Amino acid sequence: MGAAIGGGLAGLTAVGTGLFGLRQARLQLKHQESEAARQRRFESLTERRGPRSQAYAEFVAAGQELIDSLYGREQHNFLAGFEALQANIRKRRAHVAIAGPESVVRAASAFADEVRDFRNQLAHGGLSGHPFNHKQKLERPLEAFAKAARTALEDEGHPS
Repeated sequence: MGAAIGGGLAGLTAVGTGLFGLRQARLQLKHQESEAARQRRFESLTERRGPRSQAYAEFVAAGQELIDSLYGREQHNFLAGFEALQANIRKRRAHVAIAGPESVVRAASAFADEVRDFRNQLAHGGLSGHPFNHKQKLERPLEAFAKAARTALEDEGHPS
């Protein structure tokens, strides 16, 4: 009788140990799958970082060139030059739209919209004084874009 009880307890212990081992294996597999997904996301972000960085840098450079154009320009030729720079902003915004992510695309669009509004005010006499006096209307959204771009480039693939 004692042998039967001992054998039964040994069997129960073996079943319990087996179930515990199975649970541990499942947890370990889940963790490995999660880690593999995180690693794939990190590698994907790393591959996209170079092209994104270039698109962002070109957009900022085009924006800064547009803002710099406000310094010392003659009023009679200013609008035509500004429109050419605005066209470059639109082109660079398209590159940013492809590079993403959405937060950076929104910031690029906000800057491009402000440039469009600035151009319309220039064309219709809506700005008093020299255009340079209103440069902060363009500087703030360009700075917001640069901040969004830096944040996107610093993303290391950790889940949000």
